[in-house]
Amino acid sequence: MGWRTALHNLAGVHVPGIAVSYDLDALPPALPLADLPALVPVFPGGVGANGEGLSTLTYDGAAWRAVLHVDHVLYWAPAANGRLHAVMPALVEAVDAYLGAVRADGLLGGALHEPLAITRVQIGEQAYAGTRYFGACFRHRWVITLG
Repeated sequence: MGWRTALHNLAGVHVPGIAVSYDLDALPPALPLADLPALVPVFPGGVGANGEGLSTLTYDGAAWRAVLHVDHVLYWAPAANGRLHAVMPALVEAVDAYLGAVRADGLLGGALHEPLAITRVQIGEQAYAGTRYFGACFRHRWVITLG
């Protein structure tokens, strides 16, 4: 198994209250309102000193390890009215539900070799295809071992 399987399995994690969790091959050009709240996988931009994106493979003499950082973005509601506080209680409940759901399957169906780590949760405005939404961004750290 590899990264593609992990991303597919991430889309299959059931989070109560979420209408759609997209897989990479089903990402729409724009988010239909009927699909909200929705979860979308996003790759942080680039590879850098802060550990974003795909890290260099490391070798300890026994196995190769690869680390991938993935953002899983929750798009809750359009941000057109600019009133985050109006959706904050329900959004925080959705964050709690998300954390519980991924904790229950931290290896994403066996695709990862270490339980995923959520290294950051950022609540606020999130953009998709030029449209702003209230939501949350969950930064994941995934590890697989090759060989």
